[in-house]
Amino acid sequence: MKIRKDKDILQFFAMSLVMILSGVLIVAFFQVKQVQMYGAGIILGGIMLALMGLYVSTKSKDYFIKDERSVRINEKASYHAFGIIILTIGIIQTIDMFWKINILFKEIAPIIFIVGMYSWVILKWYYNKRSEI
Repeated sequence: MKIRKDKDILQFFAMSLVMILSGVLIVAFFQVKQVQMYGAGIILGGIMLALMGLYVSTKSKDYFIKDERSVRINEKASYHAFGIIILTIGIIQTIDMFWKINILFKEIAPIIFIVGMYSWVILKWYYNKRSEI
């Protein structure tokens, strides 16, 4: 297994090492449990970054370059997912306008986010299986 040692990979590993060290310092010097939990989260994030960097460093740079088909699929799925999000917001506003429910944005933002992400994933899968753009 050959590991790349170019500038991008070394910066990625340096960032993960700084995250791990800052998390260790936070856990060591703060006695408040909530702050220690943030430090543990930073340590976990740094370890995950290091593992992702190790995975990426074993692949060549050309491995991650997307071809035109996959770029077009992402564009088309993103475009239609945005339309679905706008339609969802319109439906929710119409329900609020006619039934006077007083819906706040912070109450429906997670629902809109979930609808958008699931629609993007499903559309991306659909366009990939259909294989004609």
